[in-house]
Amino acid sequence: MTTRRRASAPAARLPVSAVQSALDAVEDIIAIVDGQGVIVMVNDPWLRFMTANGGTEATCATGSNYLDVCDSTQGPCADEGPLVAEGMRAVLGGHADRFEAEYPCHSATEERWFRITITPFADGAARYATVLHRDITERKHAEIRESDMDTEVAHEVRVRTQALRTERDELDSFVGAVSHDLRTPVRHIRSYMQLLLGRAEARLTPDDRRLIEVVDGAAGRLDGMINELLGLARVSQTALQFQDVNLAQVVLRAWANLNPETQGREIEWVAHDLPVVHGDPDLLRLAFENLLGNAIKYTSGRERAKIEVGSSSSGGEWIVFVQDDGVGFDPAYTHRLFGAFQRLHSDRDFQGVGMGLANVKRIVERHGGRVWATGHPGDGATFYVAFPKP
Repeated sequence: MTTRRRASAPAARLPVSAVQSALDAVEDIIAIVDGQGVIVMVNDPWLRFMTANGGTEATCATGSNYLDVCDSTQGPCADEGPLVAEGMRAVLGGHADRFEAEYPCHSATEERWFRITITPFADGAARYATVLHRDITERKHAEIRESDMDTEVAHEVRVRTQALRTERDELDSFVGAVSHDLRTPVRHIRSYMQLLLGRAEARLTPDDRRLIEVVDGAAGRLDGMINELLGLARVSQTALQFQDVNLAQVVLRAWANLNPETQGREIEWVAHDLPVVHGDPDLLRLAFENLLGNAIKYTSGRERAKIEVGSSSSGGEWIVFVQDDGVGFDPAYTHRLFGAFQRLHSDRDFQGVGMGLANVKRIVERHGGRVWATGHPGDGATFYVAFPKP
């Protein structure tokens, strides 16, 4: 049995009037040009657009050469004419599959932008192109508003950031000046208390001695707090000397400087590989002296303590940790750890004024990093510092 396929009927050609009607119904500005750039058909929006921008029937309607028009364009869209002509020649010559460009074409009364798209097509051996101009003014206005808003926000952020830096610098200077001025009277108090104790020793009762010792102890703590404030001010005001810093060497030097505090203690010291970061070696050493000193202090109740330092890579950061198996802390008070004079343990159990971790935070933030900690009572603590990768 033989199956015969029915021959396809030749495609019917639409009359020119139907094509013209379809083009006129489109809001976009459309013209069709032949292989030499001569306009063979336009729609009504095309004629209105060209007339409104200085064109005439002779220069922009059917029969005119759009390449010549673009090469010699004058008026509000003149700057884009040669670019469009070059793109059209590439499309008509088969050197490009498509040409697109956005251009401004402002009138005397409004700002306008358009997008031109030139796409080729063939009718037998003849080559043509559709030229379409689309009004993108609304989108451009939205982009400009968004850009202006971004610029305004960025400017506001810069202004506020500079204001905060100025306030911080002024506060640091104030703290440094006040702390420096307080040192002398506090030391005078301690000196005169010792002088009084020496002169009146024979006449003092046990209660008198206890009161003098309380006053002297309070003055001593105040002197320590003043020294810590001066240290924080120095950390804030010191000009950073950036260089590539091997944190393994920084941590070893910090540990060596803390050797007197470990005398008579049994501490298992574990140091893993540490990265190279970009920073100030002296300030980084001070930061790790505070972190390691903190671990040494809060493991003092253990017969055998363990302090571990290590690191990991996370995205664009190096995360370094200092972990101990000491008394830990209540996680409900984590937010207080890095504040000035914030202490989570009584002075009776662990001496100190609560400035070490505040110094760590300030140093790390000056290096573009961040700090945080985890811990639980009796289960030790882990402090983290994150540095941006060089």
